[in-house]
Amino acid sequence: MAGPRRVAEAVFGVAASAAMVFIVTAFCLWVPAHRLTDVVMIYLLGVVVVAIRFGYLASLVASALSVAAFDFFFTEPYLSFAVDDAHHVVTFVIMLFVGFFISHLMDRLQRATAAERRAQEVRLEVHKERLRNALLSSVSHDLRTPLAVIKGAVSALLGERTALGPDRRQEYLETISDEASRLNRLVRNLLDMTSLQSGTLHARTEWQPLEEVVGVALNRLDEQLRGRPVRVDIGPDASIVPFDAVLMAQVFVNLIENAVRYTPPETLITIRAEPVDGGAAVEVEVADDGPGIPAGEEEHVFEKFARARPQAAGGMGLGLTICRGILEAHAGRIWCENRLSGGASFRFRLPRSGGAPPLRSLPEGDA
Repeated sequence: MAGPRRVAEAVFGVAASAAMVFIVTAFCLWVPAHRLTDVVMIYLLGVVVVAIRFGYLASLVASALSVAAFDFFFTEPYLSFAVDDAHHVVTFVIMLFVGFFISHLMDRLQRATAAERRAQEVRLEVHKERLRNALLSSVSHDLRTPLAVIKGAVSALLGERTALGPDRRQEYLETISDEASRLNRLVRNLLDMTSLQSGTLHARTEWQPLEEVVGVALNRLDEQLRGRPVRVDIGPDASIVPFDAVLMAQVFVNLIENAVRYTPPETLITIRAEPVDGGAAVEVEVADDGPGIPAGEEEHVFEKFARARPQAAGGMGLGLTICRGILEAHAGRIWCENRLSGGASFRFRLPRSGGAPPLRSLPEGDA
Protein backbone atom coordinates (compact mmCIF):
# COMPACT_ATOMS: atom_id res chain seq x y z
CA MET A 1 0.00 0.00 0.00
CA ALA A 2 2.83 2.42 0.82
CA GLY A 3 4.36 2.14 -2.70
CA PRO A 4 1.23 3.06 -4.73
CA ARG A 5 0.39 5.79 -2.24
CA ARG A 6 3.83 7.38 -2.61
CA VAL A 7 3.56 7.24 -6.41
CA ALA A 8 0.15 8.90 -6.25
CA GLU A 9 1.49 11.61 -3.92
CA ALA A 10 4.46 12.23 -6.24
CA VAL A 11 2.19 12.52 -9.32
CA PHE A 12 -0.12 14.87 -7.44
CA GLY A 13 2.86 16.97 -6.32
CA VAL A 14 4.20 17.29 -9.89
CA ALA A 15 0.75 18.30 -11.11
CA ALA A 16 0.52 20.87 -8.32
CA SER A 17 3.93 22.22 -9.29
CA ALA A 18 2.81 22.70 -12.88
CA ALA A 19 -0.37 24.41 -11.69
CA MET A 20 1.61 26.73 -9.42
CA VAL A 21 3.97 27.73 -12.24
CA PHE A 22 0.97 28.39 -14.49
CA ILE A 23 -0.64 30.63 -11.84
CA VAL A 24 2.60 32.51 -11.19
CA THR A 25 3.16 33.00 -14.92
CA ALA A 26 -0.36 34.36 -15.40
CA PHE A 27 0.19 36.78 -12.54
CA CYS A 28 3.61 37.90 -13.77
CA LEU A 29 2.23 38.78 -17.21
CA TRP A 30 0.78 41.85 -15.52
CA VAL A 31 4.19 42.91 -14.19
CA PRO A 32 5.94 45.63 -16.30
CA ALA A 33 8.52 44.17 -18.67
CA HIS A 34 11.40 46.12 -17.17
CA ARG A 35 10.88 44.63 -13.68
CA LEU A 36 12.28 41.16 -14.37
CA THR A 37 13.78 40.98 -10.88
CA ASP A 38 10.28 41.07 -9.41
CA VAL A 39 9.23 38.28 -11.78
CA VAL A 40 12.14 36.12 -10.64
CA MET A 41 11.27 36.69 -6.96
CA ILE A 42 7.61 35.77 -7.57
CA TYR A 43 8.65 32.52 -9.25
CA LEU A 44 10.94 31.69 -6.30
CA LEU A 45 8.08 32.41 -3.92
CA GLY A 46 6.01 29.86 -5.81
CA VAL A 47 8.83 27.33 -5.38
CA VAL A 48 8.81 27.96 -1.61
CA VAL A 49 5.04 27.40 -1.44
CA VAL A 50 5.33 24.14 -3.38
CA ALA A 51 8.24 22.97 -1.21
CA ILE A 52 6.28 23.63 2.00
CA ARG A 53 3.10 22.01 0.79
CA PHE A 54 4.17 19.21 -1.55
CA GLY A 55 7.74 18.29 -0.66
CA TYR A 56 11.14 17.92 -2.23
CA LEU A 57 10.38 16.35 -5.63
CA ALA A 58 7.54 18.74 -6.38
CA SER A 59 9.69 21.75 -5.52
CA LEU A 60 12.49 20.54 -7.82
CA VAL A 61 9.96 20.25 -10.65
CA ALA A 62 8.62 23.70 -9.81
CA SER A 63 12.17 25.13 -9.97
CA ALA A 64 12.83 23.68 -13.40
CA LEU A 65 9.42 24.72 -14.77
CA SER A 66 9.85 28.23 -13.35
CA VAL A 67 13.14 28.71 -15.22
CA ALA A 68 11.58 27.38 -18.41
CA ALA A 69 8.51 29.63 -18.08
CA PHE A 70 10.67 32.68 -17.31
CA ASP A 71 12.77 32.03 -20.42
CA PHE A 72 9.74 31.38 -22.64
CA PHE A 73 7.53 34.31 -21.61
CA PHE A 74 9.80 37.03 -20.22
CA THR A 75 13.10 37.05 -22.15
CA GLU A 76 13.73 37.95 -25.76
CA PRO A 77 12.93 36.42 -28.13
CA TYR A 78 9.50 35.99 -26.48
CA LEU A 79 7.57 32.71 -26.79
CA SER A 80 10.83 30.90 -27.51
CA PHE A 81 13.43 29.04 -25.52
CA ALA A 82 16.22 30.74 -27.46
CA VAL A 83 18.39 33.23 -25.55
CA ASP A 84 19.72 36.42 -27.17
CA ASP A 85 21.32 37.97 -24.10
CA ALA A 86 24.01 35.91 -22.32
CA HIS A 87 23.18 37.69 -19.07
CA HIS A 88 19.88 35.83 -19.01
CA VAL A 89 21.75 32.54 -18.88
CA VAL A 90 23.32 33.64 -15.61
CA THR A 91 19.83 34.56 -14.37
CA PHE A 92 18.54 31.10 -15.32
CA VAL A 93 21.41 29.40 -13.53
CA ILE A 94 20.90 31.49 -10.38
CA MET A 95 17.15 30.84 -10.46
CA LEU A 96 17.73 27.14 -10.84
CA PHE A 97 20.38 27.09 -8.09
CA VAL A 98 18.26 29.10 -5.64
CA GLY A 99 15.21 26.97 -6.43
CA PHE A 100 17.15 23.76 -5.79
CA PHE A 101 18.67 25.24 -2.63
CA ILE A 102 15.23 26.20 -1.34
CA SER A 103 13.94 22.73 -2.13
CA HIS A 104 16.83 21.09 -0.33
CA LEU A 105 16.50 23.43 2.66
CA MET A 106 12.76 22.86 3.01
CA ASP A 107 13.25 19.12 2.67
CA ARG A 108 15.80 19.13 5.50
CA LEU A 109 13.49 21.28 7.61
CA GLN A 110 10.55 18.95 7.05
CA ARG A 111 12.67 15.91 7.83
CA ALA A 112 13.95 17.53 11.02
CA THR A 113 10.38 18.47 12.00
CA ALA A 114 9.20 14.94 11.37
CA ALA A 115 12.10 13.51 13.36
CA GLU A 116 11.38 15.85 16.26
CA ARG A 117 7.69 14.83 16.08
CA ARG A 118 8.72 11.02 16.31
CA ALA A 119 11.13 11.87 19.10
CA GLN A 120 8.36 13.74 21.00
CA GLU A 121 6.03 10.78 20.56
CA VAL A 122 8.71 8.47 21.92
CA ARG A 123 9.31 10.77 24.90
CA LEU A 124 5.58 10.95 25.51
CA GLU A 125 5.27 7.18 25.45
CA VAL A 126 8.22 6.86 27.83
CA HIS A 127 6.59 9.40 30.14
CA LYS A 128 3.28 7.55 30.02
CA GLU A 129 5.03 4.29 30.76
CA ARG A 130 6.80 5.84 33.74
CA LEU A 131 3.48 7.19 35.02
CA ARG A 132 1.86 3.78 34.63
CA ASN A 133 4.73 2.11 36.46
CA ALA A 134 4.62 4.73 39.21
CA LEU A 135 0.87 4.29 39.53
CA LEU A 136 1.10 0.51 39.69
CA SER A 137 3.93 0.69 42.21
CA SER A 138 2.11 3.23 44.37
CA VAL A 139 -1.23 1.46 44.20
CA SER A 140 0.23 -1.94 44.93
CA HIS A 141 2.10 -0.59 47.97
CA ASP A 142 -0.56 1.72 49.37
CA LEU A 143 -3.42 -0.74 48.88
CA ARG A 144 -1.49 -3.75 50.11
CA THR A 145 -0.63 -2.17 53.46
CA PRO A 146 -4.17 -1.52 54.75
CA LEU A 147 -5.39 -4.82 53.31
CA ALA A 148 -2.67 -6.68 55.20
CA VAL A 149 -3.59 -4.89 58.44
CA ILE A 150 -7.30 -5.63 57.96
CA LYS A 151 -6.61 -9.28 57.17
CA GLY A 152 -4.40 -9.59 60.25
CA ALA A 153 -7.01 -8.02 62.53
CA VAL A 154 -9.83 -10.15 61.11
CA SER A 155 -7.73 -13.31 61.42
CA ALA A 156 -7.04 -12.45 65.07
CA LEU A 157 -10.74 -11.90 65.75
CA LEU A 158 -11.74 -15.15 64.07
CA GLY A 159 -8.93 -17.28 65.49
CA GLU A 160 -9.06 -16.12 69.10
CA ARG A 161 -12.75 -15.42 69.72
CA THR A 162 -12.76 -16.76 73.27
CA ALA A 163 -9.28 -15.66 74.30
CA LEU A 164 -9.69 -11.98 73.36
CA GLY A 165 -11.04 -9.58 75.94
CA PRO A 166 -13.49 -6.76 75.14
CA ASP A 167 -10.75 -4.10 75.01
CA ARG A 168 -8.63 -6.13 72.62
CA ARG A 169 -11.61 -6.88 70.38
CA GLN A 170 -12.49 -3.19 70.34
CA GLU A 171 -8.90 -2.35 69.37
CA TYR A 172 -9.01 -4.76 66.44
CA LEU A 173 -12.38 -3.41 65.28
CA GLU A 174 -11.10 0.17 65.40
CA THR A 175 -8.04 -0.89 63.42
CA ILE A 176 -10.26 -2.47 60.78
CA SER A 177 -12.39 0.68 60.62
CA ASP A 178 -9.38 2.98 60.29
CA GLU A 179 -7.76 0.91 57.56
CA ALA A 180 -11.05 0.54 55.68
CA SER A 181 -11.41 4.34 55.74
CA ARG A 182 -7.87 4.63 54.43
CA LEU A 183 -8.67 2.24 51.60
CA ASN A 184 -11.77 4.24 50.77
CA ARG A 185 -9.72 7.44 50.55
CA LEU A 186 -7.13 5.82 48.29
CA VAL A 187 -9.76 4.47 45.92
CA ARG A 188 -11.61 7.80 45.96
CA ASN A 189 -8.43 9.65 44.97
CA LEU A 190 -7.82 7.21 42.13
CA LEU A 191 -11.36 7.74 40.82
CA ASP A 192 -11.02 11.52 41.11
CA MET A 193 -7.70 11.40 39.25
CA THR A 194 -9.32 9.35 36.49
CA SER A 195 -12.10 11.93 36.16
CA LEU A 196 -9.57 14.77 35.95
CA GLN A 197 -7.48 13.10 33.26
CA SER A 198 -10.50 12.09 31.18
CA GLY A 199 -11.92 15.62 31.30
CA THR A 200 -15.24 14.48 32.78
CA LEU A 201 -14.89 16.53 35.97
CA HIS A 202 -17.22 19.53 35.85
CA ALA A 203 -18.01 21.92 38.69
CA ARG A 204 -21.72 22.54 39.29
CA THR A 205 -21.42 25.80 41.16
CA GLU A 206 -24.01 27.58 43.25
CA TRP A 207 -23.76 30.31 45.87
CA GLN A 208 -23.40 28.82 49.34
CA PRO A 209 -21.50 29.35 52.63
CA LEU A 210 -17.97 28.05 53.02
CA GLU A 211 -18.60 27.12 56.66
CA GLU A 212 -20.90 24.30 55.65
CA VAL A 213 -18.43 22.58 53.35
CA VAL A 214 -15.64 23.03 55.92
CA GLY A 215 -17.89 21.38 58.50
CA VAL A 216 -18.55 18.47 56.14
CA ALA A 217 -14.81 17.96 55.65
CA LEU A 218 -14.07 18.12 59.39
CA ASN A 219 -16.83 15.63 60.16
CA ARG A 220 -15.49 13.26 57.52
CA LEU A 221 -12.06 13.44 59.14
CA ASP A 222 -13.31 13.22 62.71
CA GLU A 223 -11.25 10.12 63.55
CA GLN A 224 -8.02 11.53 62.14
CA LEU A 225 -8.50 14.86 63.89
CA ARG A 226 -9.27 13.35 67.27
CA GLY A 227 -7.43 15.40 69.91
CA ARG A 228 -5.93 17.82 67.34
CA PRO A 229 -6.75 21.55 67.59
CA VAL A 230 -8.42 23.06 64.52
CA ARG A 231 -9.21 26.76 64.22
CA VAL A 232 -11.73 28.01 61.63
CA ASP A 233 -11.83 31.73 60.87
CA ILE A 234 -14.24 32.65 58.06
CA GLY A 235 -15.65 36.14 58.22
CA PRO A 236 -19.16 37.01 56.93
CA ASP A 237 -17.66 39.02 54.05
CA ALA A 238 -15.83 35.90 52.81
CA SER A 239 -18.41 33.24 53.54
CA ILE A 240 -20.68 33.23 50.49
CA VAL A 241 -18.95 31.86 47.38
CA PRO A 242 -20.11 29.98 44.25
CA PHE A 243 -18.71 26.45 44.25
CA ASP A 244 -19.53 22.77 43.85
CA ALA A 245 -20.09 21.56 47.41
CA VAL A 246 -19.04 17.95 46.74
CA LEU A 247 -15.82 18.91 44.95
CA MET A 248 -14.93 21.67 47.40
CA ALA A 249 -15.41 19.30 50.33
CA GLN A 250 -12.89 17.02 48.64
CA VAL A 251 -10.41 19.93 48.41
CA PHE A 252 -10.70 20.62 52.13
CA VAL A 253 -10.46 16.91 52.98
CA ASN A 254 -7.29 16.50 50.93
CA LEU A 255 -5.65 19.63 52.34
CA ILE A 256 -6.53 18.80 55.94
CA GLU A 257 -5.42 15.19 55.47
CA ASN A 258 -2.16 16.50 54.08
CA ALA A 259 -1.65 18.68 57.16
CA VAL A 260 -2.44 15.74 59.45
CA ARG A 261 -0.04 13.45 57.64
CA TYR A 262 2.96 15.75 57.78
CA THR A 263 2.61 17.38 61.21
CA PRO A 264 2.78 16.18 64.83
CA PRO A 265 -0.63 15.34 66.38
CA GLU A 266 -0.58 18.20 68.87
CA THR A 267 0.00 20.98 66.32
CA LEU A 268 -2.69 23.43 65.25
CA ILE A 269 -4.43 23.41 61.85
CA THR A 270 -5.89 26.77 60.81
CA ILE A 271 -8.58 27.29 58.19
CA ARG A 272 -9.37 30.86 57.26
CA ALA A 273 -10.92 32.82 54.41
CA GLU A 274 -10.92 36.48 53.44
CA PRO A 275 -12.11 38.53 50.44
CA VAL A 276 -9.46 39.73 47.97
CA ASP A 277 -9.40 41.85 44.82
CA GLY A 278 -12.07 44.13 46.21
CA GLY A 279 -14.39 41.22 46.93
CA ALA A 280 -14.14 39.76 43.43
CA ALA A 281 -12.61 36.59 44.89
CA VAL A 282 -12.17 34.78 48.19
CA GLU A 283 -8.79 33.48 49.30
CA VAL A 284 -8.85 30.40 51.52
CA GLU A 285 -5.89 29.18 53.57
CA VAL A 286 -5.29 25.80 55.19
CA ALA A 287 -2.17 26.19 57.34
CA ASP A 288 -0.29 24.04 59.82
CA ASP A 289 2.53 24.41 62.34
CA GLY A 290 4.61 21.51 61.02
CA PRO A 291 8.03 21.40 59.32
CA GLY A 292 6.81 23.12 56.16
CA ILE A 293 7.60 22.44 52.49
CA PRO A 294 11.24 21.77 51.50
CA ALA A 295 12.74 24.73 49.66
CA GLY A 296 12.12 24.57 45.92
CA GLU A 297 9.35 21.97 46.22
CA GLU A 298 6.43 24.43 46.39
CA GLU A 299 5.31 23.68 42.83
CA HIS A 300 6.50 20.08 42.62
CA VAL A 301 4.14 18.92 45.39
CA PHE A 302 1.16 19.45 43.04
CA GLU A 303 2.46 16.94 40.50
CA LYS A 304 1.13 13.39 40.31
CA PHE A 305 2.72 10.96 42.80
CA ALA A 306 4.82 13.75 44.32
CA ARG A 307 5.33 13.89 48.09
CA ALA A 308 6.94 16.73 49.98
CA ARG A 309 8.48 14.24 52.39
CA PRO A 310 8.52 10.72 50.88
CA GLN A 311 9.33 9.16 54.22
CA ALA A 312 5.92 10.17 55.60
CA ALA A 313 3.50 7.25 55.71
CA GLY A 314 0.30 7.02 53.70
CA GLY A 315 -1.06 8.50 50.50
CA MET A 316 -0.20 8.06 46.85
CA GLY A 317 0.78 11.65 46.10
CA LEU A 318 -2.48 12.41 44.27
CA GLY A 319 -4.34 14.57 46.79
CA LEU A 320 -2.79 17.91 45.87
CA THR A 321 -2.98 17.13 42.15
CA ILE A 322 -6.70 16.55 42.56
CA CYS A 323 -7.04 19.81 44.50
CA ARG A 324 -5.43 21.73 41.65
CA GLY A 325 -7.68 20.07 39.09
CA ILE A 326 -10.81 20.89 41.12
CA LEU A 327 -9.74 24.52 41.59
CA GLU A 328 -9.07 24.85 37.85
CA ALA A 329 -12.57 23.50 37.21
CA HIS A 330 -13.80 26.41 39.37
CA ALA A 331 -11.67 28.92 37.38
CA GLY A 332 -9.54 29.31 40.49
CA ARG A 333 -5.97 28.48 41.42
CA ILE A 334 -4.04 26.94 44.30
CA TRP A 335 -0.48 27.32 45.56
CA CYS A 336 1.58 26.73 48.67
CA GLU A 337 4.26 28.55 50.61
CA ASN A 338 6.06 28.32 53.94
CA ARG A 339 4.85 30.51 56.80
CA LEU A 340 7.26 32.93 58.46
CA SER A 341 6.25 31.49 61.84
CA GLY A 342 6.87 27.93 60.61
CA GLY A 343 4.68 25.38 58.89
CA ALA A 344 3.08 25.14 55.46
CA SER A 345 0.32 27.32 54.05
CA PHE A 346 -1.85 26.03 51.21
CA ARG A 347 -3.93 28.79 49.65
CA PHE A 348 -6.51 28.84 46.91
CA ARG A 349 -8.73 31.47 45.35
CA LEU A 350 -12.33 31.15 44.24
CA PRO A 351 -13.72 33.86 41.95
CA ARG A 352 -16.95 35.63 42.86
CA SER A 353 -17.93 37.06 39.50
CA GLY A 354 -20.76 39.52 39.81
CA GLY A 355 -20.41 39.78 43.59
CA ALA A 356 -22.24 37.81 46.25
CA PRO A 357 -26.05 37.60 45.92
CA PRO A 358 -28.35 38.85 48.71
CA LEU A 359 -28.81 36.38 51.56
CA ARG A 360 -32.48 35.83 50.78
CA SER A 361 -31.59 34.41 47.35
CA LEU A 362 -29.28 31.71 48.75
CA PRO A 363 -30.54 28.09 48.92
CA GLU A 364 -31.64 27.09 52.39
CA GLY A 365 -29.54 24.44 54.09
CA ASP A 366 -30.97 21.20 55.41
CA ALA A 367 -32.32 21.42 58.91
